[in-house]
Amino acid sequence: METQKVLKVELIQVEMTTNENNSCSACDTVQGELVSAIQEVQKLFDKLDCEIFFKSKTVKTIEEAEKVQIIASPTIRVGNLDFYPNHANDHSEKREWYWNGLTTSEPTKEMLIEVLLKGYFEPQNKSEKMEMSPYIIKHLNESQQVKTDCGCN
Repeated sequence: METQKVLKVELIQVEMTTNENNSCSACDTVQGELVSAIQEVQKLFDKLDCEIFFKSKTVKTIEEAEKVQIIASPTIRVGNLDFYPNHANDHSEKREWYWNGLTTSEPTKEMLIEVLLKGYFEPQNKSEKMEMSPYIIKHLNESQQVKTDCGCN
């Protein structure tokens, strides 16, 4: 009997101190769209005998971000494909997602369906280390300072 294939889909985000869940509304919106896109393609992947394994991960330190090799938040990792936004500048919450010549403030379900399909077919490659976004570094540094300065450790 053949072993079922598994497509790992991860949503990796930087911990934010902006709400009680330590996430951000933009990341929550992306997660909702991603889960919806996974549900849309599930039947197709069932026919390919491939299970989609989804997990969400929050990184809290620069070291964790380097370990999982993200350069922006949130990062959607589908197999060996990373899909992530650009930030207009280091201090802006504004995200720009680029896909097939389109730029949007948040990814659409249709974009994410294409990302899932492309990620399924993306070959494994040795990727060069990319520079982490200054935006991520800023948030993680602030998060560390808040934790160490509060006196509650």
